[in-house]
Amino acid sequence: MKSIVELDAGDMQILRVLHTAPGLKEEEAIIIKITGEINLYSSQHIKEFIENLLKEGKNIFFIELSEVSYIDSSGLGVFLGIHSKIYKSGGGIHLCSPSTKVNYVLELTKLRGLLNVFSSLEDAFEAVAKK
Repeated sequence: MKSIVELDAGDMQILRVLHTAPGLKEEEAIIIKITGEINLYSSQHIKEFIENLLKEGKNIFFIELSEVSYIDSSGLGVFLGIHSKIYKSGGGIHLCSPSTKVNYVLELTKLRGLLNVFSSLEDAFEAVAKK
């Protein structure tokens, strides 16, 4: 597994990790680990980062959220918007290992049922491999 720090915006860090997931080619599976807060400021960076990857032809994303301390409506909006774009192209955005606070917000907003949310990266890999 190879990791490259792609973006550092305040206390948020996005890592781009290429990982071979079962049933996927290495260049198809992008794991993005986000730490810190996902707010109005950082959500724009996340959106731009993922949209650049979409332009490169990537369309399968695993978003690791175990170290996210806060997420607001702008962050949720980014994930929903990207989900809509990617879903149409046959790809997917998979939210993995959400922190307790993120999980609470996903439950409260009923987005857990709309978005692909998994308790771990491994669970997400298995689900994608079965498709």
